[in-house]
Amino acid sequence: MMKNDIELLDKKPLVDSFLNKGPRPLSVFSFVSLFAWCDFFDFEFKVINGCLCIFAHGGPGCFLYLPPLGESFDQSTVDLVFEQMAQGGKIKPVNRIENIPGNLLSAFDTDRYNLYLRPVEYVYRKEDLAALKGNAYKSQRHDCNSFLTHHGAHAFEPYLDGDFSPCMELYERWAEDRARANSDEIYRSMLQENRLVHARLLKFWKPLGLIARVLKADGKIVGYTLGFTVDQSTFCVYAEIADLKVHGAAAFMFKSFCADPELKDFRRINAMDDFAMPKVARAKQAYHPSELISSYTISLKG
Repeated sequence: MMKNDIELLDKKPLVDSFLNKGPRPLSVFSFVSLFAWCDFFDFEFKVINGCLCIFAHGGPGCFLYLPPLGESFDQSTVDLVFEQMAQGGKIKPVNRIENIPGNLLSAFDTDRYNLYLRPVEYVYRKEDLAALKGNAYKSQRHDCNSFLTHHGAHAFEPYLDGDFSPCMELYERWAEDRARANSDEIYRSMLQENRLVHARLLKFWKPLGLIARVLKADGKIVGYTLGFTVDQSTFCVYAEIADLKVHGAAAFMFKSFCADPELKDFRRINAMDDFAMPKVARAKQAYHPSELISSYTISLKG
């Protein structure tokens, strides 16, 4: 199992080599997604029947972070995965396989497994988000124009290592504002978890190959965003934090990122899921996704 950042980073070529053997339908099919959560899990890598299996070990037990990676896998591979997860030969409720795209469900016998639908991922046409044309995007254009009207001295530019502290200070202010406005304990827990996730990604953006940007207004950082390549046509916007007191900053930063020259070769933007939160879902629906991608979790019945 991986015990530190550098040891886990050394696994990036291995993970990428197996990811490249098949399609990447979901944003989680990325080493970045794996690395982002290593404060919470110890990851173990095993090749089973020619497939890379990534086990996540945490307090209550173990689960498979992704379905077996490779050109294909069969029922015997799945059986061996559950045997590997069993402690003392006994399967626990926590033992499961996460992030299974719909096209792989046929590999699992529904008579043997429980099937749980996860929140969908939102995918957009990049050209729509970069242009915001038409009545469908009237509200977003208004927000962008409001930002430009009040902040003529602004800049959207590459993130640098020296931006780490002001970005994390921005996260603290943003999280405090969000927590005051929301009493849901699950949501507040997510704010705490994502503080570590964002810090990790901002610290290791170079070796992870992330594209990261900051939005400045009047010389101060009022937003940051970062993402990575999912496949040749799809870019994932993984994180986006904007000062809630700067009206229109979030909309302007999202539009600017989608129009960024480094994203010119991508046709699709994956904005990830809505965490099963209605307000987040409404915000992502407001940008009119071209596709909603489903994924599933499976566990053994009985």
